[in-house]
Amino acid sequence: MALLLAMYQKMRLIREKNQATLDLTKFSSKYNRVSKNIERVQKRYTSLFAQLDSQAKQMQSYAKVMFQNQFGLGTNNFNYNYTGMNSFVNGLMQKWLTEGFDYEDKDGKSQNYKMGSDTFSKMMAEYMQKGYFEPEYEGEGSSRTPKKDSNGNIVYEGGYTPDDVQFFNQAMQNAKMQQQQAQMACSNMSQAYDQNVSIWLEAAKAQLEAEQDAALEPLNYEQTMWELEKEQAEQKLTRIKAELESYTQLCSEESKEQAPKFGLG
Repeated sequence: MALLLAMYQKMRLIREKNQATLDLTKFSSKYNRVSKNIERVQKRYTSLFAQLDSQAKQMQSYAKVMFQNQFGLGTNNFNYNYTGMNSFVNGLMQKWLTEGFDYEDKDGKSQNYKMGSDTFSKMMAEYMQKGYFEPEYEGEGSSRTPKKDSNGNIVYEGGYTPDDVQFFNQAMQNAKMQQQQAQMACSNMSQAYDQNVSIWLEAAKAQLEAEQDAALEPLNYEQTMWELEKEQAEQKLTRIKAELESYTQLCSEESKEQAPKFGLG
């Protein structure tokens, strides 16, 4: 009787073990499926976050170029040579000098100065080549001095007047100052834009995080439920295996007890 009961329990446990193994396989499969769905959602939002960062950088880069061009500070305006001259300064100087302006001379008299386009081009070419304007000289050796006209003004090789040289240098100084002011204004505007982009990026990321949380919440809940089912199935299978081993051992012992001994035991 004991052997039959043990065999009955063993068969029952084998059936339960098979069912528990099937359940564990099913729960593990569903758990893995949900985990993969979570991974896909996370990858998708990781890509979206990266796209936001890339978009923000592009916005800042494009804006910087736009502001530089707006202030005349783009790459086309800065073909420097060794004198430090560039298109920005050159353009302002040409505008001021060739359009002309009023000024007071040393005697307090009102004068008007205007440089011809040819003279400006000639002076700019010489300045770009030498970095200064060469006067004519007279005398030799240590007695060599700049040549002066009857009014005591220096005579330059290019035929420029002292006013030409003075106003050329003054216009260059003023243009460089305006360039510095433009650079500062451009930098301030770029910084303000960058800050606004940072604020936008933070808000966009916050919204995207909320969307991500909403997308992951049901999946995380489902994953938790299947994880619990999986753990319970594992525990159940472990318990059944232990009981089955016990009944298998019991059946073996009962079989030995009921086996004929033929007078040997």
